[in-house]
Amino acid sequence: MKKALIFVAIALVLVCGIGGYYMKNMAAQMQAAQSKGATGHTVARGDLVVSVVDTGTIDAVNSVEVKSRVSGRLSELFVEEGDFVTQGQIIGTIDPQETQFVVAQNQAQLRGAQSGAARTAIEIQQRRVSAQADYLQAQSRLRRLDMEVKAQPTLTSSAITEATAEHNRSLRERENLVKNEQPTARSRAVTSQRDAQANFDNAKRESERRESLLKQGFVSVRDVEAAKLNMDVARIKLEQATDELSRIDSEFSLQIARSNEAVRASEAGLQRARTNSIQNGVKREEYRQAVSDVAKARASLQDVAALQRSREQNMATVSQLASVLQDSQRQLRETQIKSPITGVVTKKMLKVGELASGLSGFSAGTPIVRIEDRTTLRVLLNVNEIDVAKMSNGMKATVTVDALPNDKFSGFVKRIAPTSITSDAGATAAASDAVVKYEVELELANADKRLRSGMSAKCTLDVIRRTNVLVLPRDYVGKDDKGYFVNKAGDFAPNEPEPTQPKPAIPGAPPSTERPLNKTRIKVGAESGTQYEITEGVKEGDKLVQPQFTGPARKGMMMMGADGG
Repeated sequence: MKKALIFVAIALVLVCGIGGYYMKNMAAQMQAAQSKGATGHTVARGDLVVSVVDTGTIDAVNSVEVKSRVSGRLSELFVEEGDFVTQGQIIGTIDPQETQFVVAQNQAQLRGAQSGAARTAIEIQQRRVSAQADYLQAQSRLRRLDMEVKAQPTLTSSAITEATAEHNRSLRERENLVKNEQPTARSRAVTSQRDAQANFDNAKRESERRESLLKQGFVSVRDVEAAKLNMDVARIKLEQATDELSRIDSEFSLQIARSNEAVRASEAGLQRARTNSIQNGVKREEYRQAVSDVAKARASLQDVAALQRSREQNMATVSQLASVLQDSQRQLRETQIKSPITGVVTKKMLKVGELASGLSGFSAGTPIVRIEDRTTLRVLLNVNEIDVAKMSNGMKATVTVDALPNDKFSGFVKRIAPTSITSDAGATAAASDAVVKYEVELELANADKRLRSGMSAKCTLDVIRRTNVLVLPRDYVGKDDKGYFVNKAGDFAPNEPEPTQPKPAIPGAPPSTERPLNKTRIKVGAESGTQYEITEGVKEGDKLVQPQFTGPARKGMMMMGADGG
């Protein structure tokens, strides 16, 4: 116990001794500092530079993610990360098989539409000839009846003979039409339709059978699509055969109507010839009927115009299908993926065999590779609001990177963001103590090939540079309620109260023996962390001393530790 007390007493003595030594040493240092400040500083010219230093990451100004406009499986990829590619170079291929099937289907649809348009053109030509013939025939009959009406008194007997012959001829024509011409043509058309129907049914059953086999894994998708294509072709042929049968029936109805009309006309002529007592009145009635027939034949000519409009509609369908075919052919060409820019492949985002989603109105597409144009690089900085206010577009910058510590690169401010990073659609930061920063883009001039995206870059921008100006250390500039001032060594100024002898910096220290100080008002310009630019109040060569420290005195170990460090 006694030994412990002895050790404690010794420790206290040592602590007190060391403390006294440090206090004495500190007093001597403070007096030396006061003496040094009183020794003063001579106003001289120099350079004042204020720099903003920040770090960011190097990135390429122009970088793209290459995507495909066509969906499918990536079958080939010809580049690796780090490869240099040129604009238009083929870098990969999407499996073109599915797109080829689409092209084949569109070609078949286009051929079907073209066939329908050609068939309509032939029908228009036939209808035009038939309607023109009917019109000419109606006009001829009208002229004939006109002459008969005029010459009826002398032509009664010959009219009976002529009417009889005409009636017999009409009957024969109708009989020939009903028994020979129409059945033959319709039989061929019906046979064609049945064959087309059978082919379509077979193709449909085959397609359904292959779909069933596909579900069981016995056939390929290509076989199923080929069966569907055969079924579509058979359907088109069935529609063509059905249209041909309808056309024959329509033409037969028209022909039989004309034949019946001719029979009725001949019967009327014969009756008129036999009833000579009323022949004049009947002739006049026939004449009026002939006038009506001419009008009907003239109206039939307008049917050709209606068919022409139908053909124009068919041609529009042909044009539409041709456009669809061109688009599918374009998609087939775009299964070859080409580089949109000249640059370096920095990342492969898709592997061979994986599915790529194409660009569309509902999909942004699957990126395949990323390509960067490294001829122009940039550095993105997040600069606080105080420093960003000192920057402007075009301001020069010096850039260094950790990977190349002995090299310096030049750049300039390309863009300063108009809104802060913490802002969102004009909203201010949620927290009051949040650091407000702005994105600043620096572009590197003549980018070095050794630089890579992602490298850390230290950027230094001289936001203020004053050369050959009067500068003073901040320690020699004081500030009070009236503004900035300095203490000149010499006589006091007439507009200031007569200065007193400076008080000692340390209580108990002897008073200074320096001459009185002249407190002079000055104006400052730019300032840095260590210097002021002086624009008025002093001149080069003036002697200055430090203003007296007016803050709270530091005591004990805090003062000793701060100055000792």
